[in-house]
Formats: sequence, structure tokens, C-alpha cells
Amino acid sequence: MTTPQRTLAWGAGVQSTALAVMSALGDLEPLELIIHTDPQWERYETRVIRSWYQTWLQDHGIETHILPTGNIRTQGAFNHIHMPFWTVDAAGNRRAHLRRQCSREYKIRPTRRFLRARAGYHPSKAPNPPAALYEQWIGISLDEANRRKASRVQYITARWPLVELRMTRHDCIRYLENHDLPVPIKSACIGCPFRPASEWLQMRETSPDEWHEACEFDNAIRHNPLAARVGNEGSSTADRLFVYRHAVPLAEADLATDATRERPGRQLPLLVPEIH
Repeated sequence: MTTPQRTLAWGAGVQSTALAVMSALGDLEPLELIIHTDPQWERYETRVIRSWYQTWLQDHGIETHILPTGNIRTQGAFNHIHMPFWTVDAAGNRRAHLRRQCSREYKIRPTRRFLRARAGYHPSKAPNPPAALYEQWIGISLDEANRRKASRVQYITARWPLVELRMTRHDCIRYLENHDLPVPIKSACIGCPFRPASEWLQMRETSPDEWHEACEFDNAIRHNPLAARVGNEGSSTADRLFVYRHAVPLAEADLATDATRERPGRQLPLLVPEIH
């Protein structure tokens, strides 16, 4: 039986970066491959630290790929709606968010196509690679273990080493700090609708260019004609779309008040890709 090739779905956030470093330093088994799928709208700080770690990891002998997967800012919001925008219907009632498709379209499927092609198979057509060809590490920590999902394709077996080691996100931060390595910020697109008020507030205060970009994007998607056809997870149609979870224009949101009501350490459901 062929030994599975160990790969890492690297989001360039805290947990997946800690996994990469642990492998590079010999605290976990060696990885053959690290893949970062790039939706081309991540925050500047994420892109800087991603570039730094890509060099560091390759210097430690781990093949690391940055895989562009299309521009989610344009393709994920205007050609098709793949982002989980918050909605208000024609009567002015706030509804649930649109169906979350961005992880699938910009993370899961591109990774799967890349791994198929790497194994010498067509990116999407039969036949499929053999079962358990890849062992895919996922950066889910103990404090979010309920987010684990098994692979939906036979050639990828999902594994969660941080859960096995009973490491939390805080443990990952401490691990990187103990090795004098930079700690990433939470990985998410600039206009991510699942960003909590505290992070929007931090962006507004420390990254005005990104804040302005997010507000422009929020205004641009407000009356997207595709929305009524997409539907959402709480109602059949959507009349107005919003980036901010309280379904008000981002530029007008009372972020300071909303941030005080949030649960400390709250994690965003979009940040860790699932393997389907």
C-alpha cells in the first residue's frame, strides 16, 4: 500500500502556520507539500507574512505553493455570488446570510484540482486518483474541534494534528512566539462578511486604505441583481446585500458598541477550509 503524501491546507493564519512550522522543526511528521489558495483579496499584513513564511518553509525543505484561485472581489460578488452577504428583503426585514460558497469555490475545489493534476489525473474528470493518496492536514485547533469534516473525495484523507495534540489557538500563538517567529493575524478576505465588529474596528483604525476598500465594496454589492436568484439560508430572496452582519452600511455601523457585545476570542467560520 502506498504511503499517503502529507499535505497542508495553509490559510496563512495562526493555526495552519503553526502546523507548518511544527513540521519544519521536527515536532510533527515531515510534510511533502504546503498549498495556499489565494483569493487575491487578503489583507496586506497577511500577504506580507505569507511571503515571509513561504521563503522560511522552503528554506526548511518543504515545497510550498501559492495557488491563485481567481479574484473573489470581482468574481465572487458580481459575476456570481459566492460570498455569504447579509441580507434585507423587499419589505425591509433582515434575513439570514446568503449561502456560503467561497470556501468551496476558492479553497476546496482549487486544492482538489491541483492535487489531482499533481498525481497525473485530469483536474475534474474520471478516473479518480487512488484512495488515500493524500493526507491533508487542516489547521483546526482544539477550541474549534466541532468544525472538523471528513473528506468527501476518496483520494484525500483529512487529518487535524492540532486536535490530536490538544492544542488551542492560544497554544499555537505561544508556540510561534517561543520560536521567535512572527504571529499571523486572522486570515480572511478584506470584505469577508463573517468578520466581527472588533476586527472591522481594528481595520478602520489601523488600515484606512483597506477600510475604504471594504466600504466601497459594501456599497457596490448593495443592490446586486443576482441576489434574488441566489436566495439565502433563511429566506427565499434577498433585496439588499451587506458586508456587515447587522445589515447596515459598513461605513455607518456603530462598531465600537457592537464590539463590546461580542464574545471574546470569537472565531470566524470562514477561515479554515474544509476538504470536500
